[in-house]
Amino acid sequence: MAYLFDSGILLRLVDTKDVQHSLVRSAVRSIGNQGEYVFIATQNVAEFCNVATRPVANNGLGLSPAETLTLLKRDIEPICEVLAERETLYPELKRLIATYNVSGKQVHDARLVAMMLVWQIENILTLNDRDFRRYEAEGITIVTPAGA
Repeated sequence: MAYLFDSGILLRLVDTKDVQHSLVRSAVRSIGNQGEYVFIATQNVAEFCNVATRPVANNGLGLSPAETLTLLKRDIEPICEVLAERETLYPELKRLIATYNVSGKQVHDARLVAMMLVWQIENILTLNDRDFRRYEAEGITIVTPAGA
């Protein structure tokens, strides 16, 4: 089986001060110990860098770009393969938007689901299971750190 890690997972994985850090770290370790394939999308990298470099006062981690890239290289890239975008992503995203009447920032989640469908990834590890429930009919499985 394969997993896509949501951006919130990546952020909690590296932020040792976050209250969910230990839970996320344990879930990631469990998935790795089971020999599962783990992926992220370039969108996850962009979202991770956005939050990591955002000031703490604005719900960010307040890191420099250099610190952020170091965390990516040290903590995320060794365990996650970054998916390339395929030509079929765009029509799949449009289909999901139309089918599920997706709007606003929910488009980000639809884009991740489109990546999962294009790459045939069955599972998403996320802290926001509610945001992905509408896509279960597409054959994806939503996994939270507590359930991993």
